Amino acid sequence: MEGAAEDKFPAGLRVLAVDDDCVCLKQQTVTDAKTALKILRSGKEKFDVVITDVRMQDMDSFKLLELIRLEMDLPVISTLTAQF
Repeated sequence: MEGAAEDKFPAGLRVLAVDDDCVCLKQQTVTDAKTALKILRSGKEKFDVVITDVRMQDMDSFKLLELIRLEMDLPVISTLTAQF
C-alpha cells in the first residue's frame, strides 16, 4: 500500500512547510511565518504549495494564509498539530 501512495506523489512538487515544531518538518522548512513570507516574496525559490501549522508564535496562520493568497495565489494547507 505504501508503494502505491509514493507512486502518486507528483515528482518535483515544491513544498514549503512552516511549523515552529522542528520535529514535524521534513521538506524545505521554515520555523516562523515571517521568514516564510520573506522566502515566498523573494521569489528565489518557487513553491507549488505551502503547509503551515495553525498555531504559530510570530503570526496567526490565518493572517499568513491571507497574505499568501493575496500576494502569491498559492494553495495553503493549514494543519493543527497536537500539543502535549
